[in-house]
Amino acid sequence: MTTVVHGSDARTAGERVRDSRNSRDSHNSRGPGRFREFRRGRPFWAGLFTTASGLVVLFPPYASLRFGDAMISLNTMGGISSLVIGVVLVSCGISFWARPELRVVAGVVALLLSLVAIVTSNLGSFMLGTLLGIIGAALALAWSPGARRRGRDEPAGGSASAQRTGIVASGVATVRSGPSRHVSASDRTGA
Repeated sequence: MTTVVHGSDARTAGERVRDSRNSRDSHNSRGPGRFREFRRGRPFWAGLFTTASGLVVLFPPYASLRFGDAMISLNTMGGISSLVIGVVLVSCGISFWARPELRVVAGVVALLLSLVAIVTSNLGSFMLGTLLGIIGAALALAWSPGARRRGRDEPAGGSASAQRTGIVASGVATVRSGPSRHVSASDRTGA
């Protein structure tokens, strides 16, 4: 480890980097930093796509658009099913944000309802609601907590724990502690 000395301040390079990260994190405790932490701690985009899907499924059966003297209204028998499917999709989207540990259950429900919406509510609100729901459900099912943080904290050479404790390759365990040392064949077999 390299030591950096500045006057009376003698610290290792690792300690300096750690201190700069801590001071940067304390500055981000308000405003955009808070939202960034909220977004990284849950399947944010899955919730956004799924909530948008629910709103798109809810819109056509209950909307009437007016263009001058012409009124366009799409009133179908699928109004009740659109209401139920839309509300449940919005609920799944909000649950991705509020309770990320339920992402698998809510993701499966959102995926199934997005597919059922094709048949029951105006072709899944003209396929846009179904497409948004499938994307949101897929993002929720693929998201895992802490995956982003693990990737950022790992050194480029591999897993930090593997470098400290040892790597097992083809049945042979080697321990890295300090400089590399040559392990002879007799050391590996225990003879």
